[in-house]
Amino acid sequence: MTDSSSDSSTSESEVSACSSSFNPIKALYSNKTKVPVKTAPLYENINQFEAALNKSNEVFAVEQSELVKKREEEKERKRIEDENKLRQKNQQRFAQYAGMVQTSREFRTRNLLTRMDAMEGPLGVLRECVDKRLRLKIITRHGTGIRGVLHATLVAFDKQWNMALSDILEVWKRKGHRKRKVPPGLGTPVEKGTAATISSVPAVTETPLGKGVWECTRYIPQMMVRGEHVVLVNVVER
Repeated sequence: MTDSSSDSSTSESEVSACSSSFNPIKALYSNKTKVPVKTAPLYENINQFEAALNKSNEVFAVEQSELVKKREEEKERKRIEDENKLRQKNQQRFAQYAGMVQTSREFRTRNLLTRMDAMEGPLGVLRECVDKRLRLKIITRHGTGIRGVLHATLVAFDKQWNMALSDILEVWKRKGHRKRKVPPGLGTPVEKGTAATISSVPAVTETPLGKGVWECTRYIPQMMVRGEHVVLVNVVER
């Protein structure tokens, strides 16, 4: 009842934007209000409208989102161009000092595996044996002479000829019990079977060769041989 009475008391001149007696409050709540320009741009507040009047290229109306998107794309493109120009300018500026800059050396991990790949000469043959899993015949020595022979597959090695072997067949010779001399520095031998409680001891097969000499043979899954015990290495399989 109040709205209809207030609307009836409102005159055309009070809601007309072109009239000198324009009343904005009544224009907001009256049904008689008519928009002079239906295609007029829409702004969120008065500040945006004033900014659009002063800087028409920077402020857009609410429904002009495509123009805003194009403006942002243009700004991004210009920023990238400026960065490229600055980078090229700096490259030309410091080109004469390029040879004077000390570049940091690349850190490379060095271990047994990487050193094996760089081996050349006789050690390069050992590298080929590791890659192709070739069988080797290795003659070993003790303090006074030749000890025996190892038939094995090489797994790894280093420049001191230390070797990690697998699938080893070891053959060596020894004198009979009566003719063997036990050095006094060895002390009292352990009881039979004591070592087997700690780790399994490979079984040794002994074959008499005559004149008190026995040939011993045993199979060992894995073994580490020091380079100072290696006399000769021969490639059995190729």
